[in-house]
Amino acid sequence: MSGRLAGYLFAALVCAALVPTAASAQSAIGGVVKDTSGAVLPGVTVEASSDVLIEKIRSVFTDASGQYKLVDLRPGLYTVTFSLTGFQTLKREQVEVPADFTSVINVELRVGAIEESVTVSASSPVVDVQNASHMSVLNRDAMDEIPTGRTIQGLGQLIVGVNLSLPDTAGARGMQQTYMSTHGQSAANNTVMVDGMMVNGLMSDGAVQSYFNDQMSQEVAYQTSGIGAETSAGGVRLNMIPKEGGNRFSGSFAGAYRPGEWQGDNLSDRLKAGHSDFVPAVPGLTLGNATNRIMDFTADEGVPVMSNTLWFYTSARYFSVNSFIAQAQRPDGSQGVEDQFIESALVRLTWQISPKNEFSAYDDEIDKYRGHDMQALYDPDTAATVWNSPAYHTNQAKWTSTVSSRLMVDAGFSSNLEYYTNEYRPGVAKLRGAADWFGGASRSELDLGGRKTAATVQLAHNPARYNLQASATYVTGSHNFKVGFQRTWGTFTHSYDANADLTQQYRSNSTGVPYTVPNSVVIRNTPLTNFGERLNYDLGIFAQDAWTLHRLTINAGIRWEALNAQVLAGDSPAGRWVPARHFDAIENLPDWRDWAPRFAAVYDVRGNAKTALKFSLNRYNQQRTTGIADGYNPLVSATSASLAWTDLNKDDIAQGTRGCVYLTSDCEINFAQLASNFGTASLNRYGNFPRTWNLESAVELQHELLPRLSVSGAWFHGNFHNLTATYHTEWTQADYTPIQIFNPMTGTPITVYNRSAAANSRPADILDTFDPARTRIYNSYSSEFRWRIGRGAQMFGGLSVERELNVNCTAPDNPNFLRFCDERHLEDGFSIPWRKNLRLAGSYPAPWGITLSGSLQSNRGVAIGTVPGSTTTPPNSASYAVGATTRYPSNCPSPCPAGALVIGPSLTVTTLTVPLVPYLVNVADRINQLDVKASKTFRMMNGRVSISPSVEAFNLINPDQIVSVVSTSYATASYLRPNSIVQGRIIGLGIQTRW
Repeated sequence: MSGRLAGYLFAALVCAALVPTAASAQSAIGGVVKDTSGAVLPGVTVEASSDVLIEKIRSVFTDASGQYKLVDLRPGLYTVTFSLTGFQTLKREQVEVPADFTSVINVELRVGAIEESVTVSASSPVVDVQNASHMSVLNRDAMDEIPTGRTIQGLGQLIVGVNLSLPDTAGARGMQQTYMSTHGQSAANNTVMVDGMMVNGLMSDGAVQSYFNDQMSQEVAYQTSGIGAETSAGGVRLNMIPKEGGNRFSGSFAGAYRPGEWQGDNLSDRLKAGHSDFVPAVPGLTLGNATNRIMDFTADEGVPVMSNTLWFYTSARYFSVNSFIAQAQRPDGSQGVEDQFIESALVRLTWQISPKNEFSAYDDEIDKYRGHDMQALYDPDTAATVWNSPAYHTNQAKWTSTVSSRLMVDAGFSSNLEYYTNEYRPGVAKLRGAADWFGGASRSELDLGGRKTAATVQLAHNPARYNLQASATYVTGSHNFKVGFQRTWGTFTHSYDANADLTQQYRSNSTGVPYTVPNSVVIRNTPLTNFGERLNYDLGIFAQDAWTLHRLTINAGIRWEALNAQVLAGDSPAGRWVPARHFDAIENLPDWRDWAPRFAAVYDVRGNAKTALKFSLNRYNQQRTTGIADGYNPLVSATSASLAWTDLNKDDIAQGTRGCVYLTSDCEINFAQLASNFGTASLNRYGNFPRTWNLESAVELQHELLPRLSVSGAWFHGNFHNLTATYHTEWTQADYTPIQIFNPMTGTPITVYNRSAAANSRPADILDTFDPARTRIYNSYSSEFRWRIGRGAQMFGGLSVERELNVNCTAPDNPNFLRFCDERHLEDGFSIPWRKNLRLAGSYPAPWGITLSGSLQSNRGVAIGTVPGSTTTPPNSASYAVGATTRYPSNCPSPCPAGALVIGPSLTVTTLTVPLVPYLVNVADRINQLDVKASKTFRMMNGRVSISPSVEAFNLINPDQIVSVVSTSYATASYLRPNSIVQGRIIGLGIQTRW
């Protein structure tokens, strides 16, 4: 779909919304109204009034069973009024309604004149006795007061059950996304919404998100389980409830500055020492991770264009992080700096068209720059990549209509457009075919770690995703019935180029000097120009009902989903290893139709809305966009397996033409190891496999222990089905010869398998299918609490214990994948440990206008090694790379023959990777992080303006924990060498001004 057509759609919705979408905040107030004898009262008028409602008042009537429900309320404070002729009017004030929460308020009306009014103030409900969703809500106070990096991921790491791929300290990772996940689901299964409407991107099957302006949200709600039929995915469901402005001018300014000069030095003796006991010795760090400085400035303003009719809201943010990269050093000895910033600006309109019709729209523009994208041991001047974009655009238009007190319809359009351009550093790109183009290949040191001369590739990505959704809700009091649909679509185009169309690889253990022992090359099918894929549709149609019967609420729903994607027709010119290419479109990659039933039951144990027993059983289909089509695009960026390289003329430039005879004149690359159809066809064949899905069950007990204090305990269980598998059909078990080698760590024998040279030379025929015997089993136990202490104070947190086990023992094409294939019963006495994570956070307004806040996190270390599901390397957290000349280390325990050749010249592949330790048995260091903040509020102009300067300290205890390592390849000089460590203690100053 073109950008122009998207603009027409957006404008059409701005002018007139004609289609009935999912409710925005999905918050509600409900309950039962009785008289003093206990008899239910039908026909009671129930009104909810609040300044957060542009229409000011929402009303319904109780049904024949005395039940009522006000749905689709915005988060905030409400006054709820109950009135019926012949009874006193009852008002319940200061009812706090968080996002995606049903506040149950049961009342009794006394006989009297309707003019008689009784006003009651009581604690707001803290237990949701009508929904089984597992929800954590952060209000604006929590977002402003608790020290975080003010990103959706940085806030998410406060939530029990939400895991990040990499930890964030003070926003140091705010420029590069660290990905959220929950309950064994991948990041692609997260749903990111603004005002109830999806704004997920298209890239990586939806895992890559935009960078959202933190100031735009009034509340953010993170849901990790019990997701209803209106949402497809089963990962983290994030709903950002936006600010809308209001009937008075109001705004804020926030600033934070964290200078690098104030940062603690956590480059400890342990990190400097390295591993001198390893063979070969692994050097320590001489340069750690640190920030040069962090800057974060935001401002927003709400304007009543027309009181009670038209509200305007705008916000802007400038966020910049300059980071020193561990072991990245320039020739002059200075440390490499990753310089980066994000600028964003947002506008939003909310229009009360009539008492029953409301329209809202927003547009957010985000621009990003990254001057040096690099890792440890990279040459900052040549191997870093420059991100001159991406530019992100998210927008939305939405109409809501209260047709009657029982019927609501709404509709909307949203989109996420992203434009990436990642380029070489200036002067690195060379003219294709020139001598310095061949000599300018990227160089990668596999043993000692590092990269120089050039980055691996230059690229451009342009994913565009559009979303249209609608729903209608009919509420009777005891029933809340909802039907609707979502449809998303979009295109994803790419281009790639690389110096020399290859990467030169080195293994320099023997010399200890990087880039001195040529080993292999990885060739590319570049250049690739403007090829791509299209998501034709991802459609979901759903119906669900919440039925409250006395103390029991049943939530039952069904969802039908259809997903279709394709490869676009494309052309690319000839490269060093490939001819000019044209390919036609390839359709139905995939073409799926699936059901997704959802069920939940909630029982109000004592009937007082203070104790709830919850159960849910839901099917979640795996989320996909264009990822499958990308895998079968003949023009997709492809790299070969490592091809042996011998630098015959010692000029450090890999030479040869495709098809030449290895080790003859001018033929330094072993093309016999290259598939004959490389670069001219997709190497993988689509096996029309079904959609992967997860059946998740959950049991939770939640109780109001004290007023405003809730505690809960839960168990979550997931079973994943239709997991995919990839096989080389040109290889069989008969192509392998068993060889006994020895584990260099323990000296115990290991059987590995050498594939025949004849099998290696066959044309690749790689089938992607699914394996019915492959399974993934997830279990988690958690205990949590949330305490609204009063006077604005709050505290929340808990402990989760979780484990995921994989079984993947079907390997008809490569028996080397059978080692550690069943994580329920591992060899060599190994077992997958349980992951234990602790989260605590809160804020407390002390006397004299001082507010104290902080958070504590203790999380299992980041996974290292090769994850399950790789088609080239067996999963592991420590491996042994064996080549034809590899010898056992000198300290290899008996009966291992120390110093002897492991296999020798009979090995037919360049490198055979042998798993030594199962995946997740070894992980990086446990991450313990304590962040604290203190602020003082000054009020002026009769309290209409407040200024709150603050001081904050992140990672207060200044630990030296390792986050990632250069390599998990045993017996190399980079084995377990730190690639990055946690940021040392970061001290900063901030200010928050409101008016």
